[in-house]
Amino acid sequence: MDPDIFAILEVEGKDVWNYMFNEFPKHNFFITEGAQTQEILVGVHNKFKCFLTQRDEFKTGRTHLRPGPFVTVQVDNECYTLLFLHLKSKSDPEGFGLRDKMLDHAFNLKKALDSAAGGNGKAKFIAMGDFNSMGMEYPYDSNILPSFELKRLANRAKYRKMSILPKDYEATWTNGKGMYSDLDHVVASDSINFKEWNGKKVKVLGWNEFPEGSDEFNEFVNKISDHCALYCEVH
Repeated sequence: MDPDIFAILEVEGKDVWNYMFNEFPKHNFFITEGAQTQEILVGVHNKFKCFLTQRDEFKTGRTHLRPGPFVTVQVDNECYTLLFLHLKSKSDPEGFGLRDKMLDHAFNLKKALDSAAGGNGKAKFIAMGDFNSMGMEYPYDSNILPSFELKRLANRAKYRKMSILPKDYEATWTNGKGMYSDLDHVVASDSINFKEWNGKKVKVLGWNEFPEGSDEFNEFVNKISDHCALYCEVH
């Protein structure tokens, strides 16, 4: 991949800054700050004029949650806004409720951007990252399945003239021992055109490129990430 703009979740600046400077000499970098130890690093190619802010409302009053880095770039006299998210994990009621609240902030942000752009659906907005869409476990057969959480996400996105972009591989997380989950997503304004690969708008790249249980698969999961990368191209 040769991304113009990218984000890496669950990193710390002191561990990665030297590598990033050397490997991406044409990118400028920003990293979120807070009490949490798993920050979000954002890199933007210096060919773009960009404005980047840290949106603390995504912490939802919890010091241990991550803020959302919010990037605005201008391309061919059009503004694109990108929000990178790492939503609360856990399948308990608290985790589910915090994810729901964090998404409220994201869609309220889209509403404000639409208003500034001239009407519903006008803003070119992309929200992406680890949505931790794992559902909720609750007693007495009252569980909420991950598929229901994703359906709710899709419906909320539709109301704001957005869609969950289809991926070329469903699972994006694994424990390396046979368990897989679809946790990471790209949600984008319907007004944005994306490149497609066999009808899919997001490429999933990482451990899924190797046979399960192979040395390459295990090395990726154990040494690089239990998540795959998501890649998309705006046209």
